[in-house]
Parts: sequence; C-alpha cells; structure tokens
Amino acid sequence: MREENLNQLRTLNKEIELIKKQIESLQPRITTDKVKGSYAEFPFTLHDIKISGIDESEYNRKLRRWERRLQLRLREVMELVEEMNEFLDTIENSEMRQILAMKYINGLSWREIATHLGYADESVPRKKCNRFLKMTDKSENQYDNMVSRKNVH
Repeated sequence: MREENLNQLRTLNKEIELIKKQIESLQPRITTDKVKGSYAEFPFTLHDIKISGIDESEYNRKLRRWERRLQLRLREVMELVEEMNEFLDTIENSEMRQILAMKYINGLSWREIATHLGYADESVPRKKCNRFLKMTDKSENQYDNMVSRKNVH
C-alpha cells in the first residue's frame, strides 16, 4: 500500500466530516407568494393574500443529494479501511501496525501517536513510519518491475 493511498483515507475522512457539517447546516428555504382571495364575510371583495411556507421539495432534494454524496464517500472509506486492514495484517512489527493504524485510520497527530507509544519526541514514530513506507514503496516498485518484465517475455 502506497503512502498516497494512506493519505487518501485521511482526506476522505475529512471530506466526510465536511459533508456531515453541510447536511447539519442545510436549512429549508422559506418561500412567499401572493394569491387572490376574498373575505369570508360580506363584502366579498377580491384582494391579494400573501402566503409563506417552507419549500419542502427543494429542501428534500438537496438533503437527498448530500446524503447520496455522504454514502458514496463512506463506501470509499470502508473499502480503503478494508484494504488498510489487509495491509496491516501483512506487517509483522506490532508497533508499525499501531503507528499506521493510528495515523491513517484514526487520524491521530504524530504527537498523539508518540504519546500513546511512550515516546517524548513526535519525530520518532514519524521517522519510523517514513522509513517503513519508503521500504514498502521500494519493494512494490521492484515487484511491479518484475511482473512487467515477465509480461513482456
């Protein structure tokens, strides 16, 4: 799993939070209109009556659209979390599994990760993660090159 995929998980989670806030802030629009009517009692004079109310159809349409967008992003996150968990299962080092899960699944800061793991300096888990990801990327590139060479022959 490449670092871009891991970062995509974090950014999708942030996007989901943004969509949830937009849904919460969605307000129905008050609309007004004029209709012709007459008084209920004599004299039955025709006059304009101002009416107002909530445009439910527009509000519901917008709400459904935002909810569809949210569901789409949630599915993307679930797929990436599933891939991430499969990737984590292949890592033998428990600390590295924790670092990657805390950073990319739970969205913790390097400081929070360092504290959780008992390090005083946030650069320790960050550097370990960066080294691991570089090593993993290099292995994936070598594998990709090997597969592409086999397909050529």
